Amino acid sequence: MKPINKCCTPRQGMSMIELLIGVTIFGMAMLPIMWLGTSQTRGAYSIGKHMMASQIAASFIDSLLGLPYKECQKKIESLKAQGRTGVLENEDLQATLQVVNDEDIQSDMKTSFRYFQYEFGYDEDEAARILRLNIEIFYRVEEGDDRSLASVRLAVLKFGDRNG
Repeated sequence: MKPINKCCTPRQGMSMIELLIGVTIFGMAMLPIMWLGTSQTRGAYSIGKHMMASQIAASFIDSLLGLPYKECQKKIESLKAQGRTGVLENEDLQATLQVVNDEDIQSDMKTSFRYFQYEFGYDEDEAARILRLNIEIFYRVEEGDDRSLASVRLAVLKFGDRNG
């Protein structure tokens, strides 16, 4: 039997330098993946805001189209006179929130729509009894940044009392 020479045995582990290099390479490889996940999340959040703004605009327009021509005309005139206003300050939305007695839903609405604003406009062809209703919903893409303001515009025609 030959004696075992301790200086020639193969290594069983990695040195600290090899470990540090491996972790560094792994970290560098993960950076693009993490950036991609973050940008995807931001994109989905922005799309969600845009969809909420679209739904708000459609809801306001639907409520106006449901009114008789003269009532719609008066309502749109008063809304236009308000200028750019917070969505939560809308009387119709406030009335809807009063009907919903769930405090959690009311709290969620106030949080979700706190930076949303609307602005109405209209054009009228009085002889033909046609109203062109315009609404623009403004929202922040990034909550705390006023520079990230975006908007959704919606315009529809109301023909007398036919679509109301």
